[in-house]
Amino acid sequence: MFSRVSTSLLEPCANTCRGGQYVDPSTATVVGADSQGGLILRTTDGGITWTRQLAGTSPLLGVSFVDADTGTAVGAEGTILHTTDGGATWALQSSGTTVPLSGVTFVDANTGWAVGEGGTILHTTTGGE
Repeated sequence: MFSRVSTSLLEPCANTCRGGQYVDPSTATVVGADSQGGLILRTTDGGITWTRQLAGTSPLLGVSFVDADTGTAVGAEGTILHTTDGGATWALQSSGTTVPLSGVTFVDANTGWAVGEGGTILHTTTGGE
């Protein structure tokens, strides 16, 4: 059974959070949008506090982390962002498309898939590099 969690702690994206993932009971990342565009929020204390991380992109729609440090976020306009330091920095990666990417999953640091509009499916075995 699932229970509703209060989003009051996620006020920056209260109605626009689109994706999130916990990698352990304390560490999670949530993506979405605010008035400035893409939004990334991270907690390392189980959701008690959330820290905004720099996105500077179009709205983000999905995120996947393989561990507390290595993650990928996807979004509108074919946006793909990658981090290897828990989101302290995010690097833009080329997707080769401008369609919105709505989901992403990685099975290890290198092997992953992103999906988007129009049946778009992207695959990498190099972590997106």
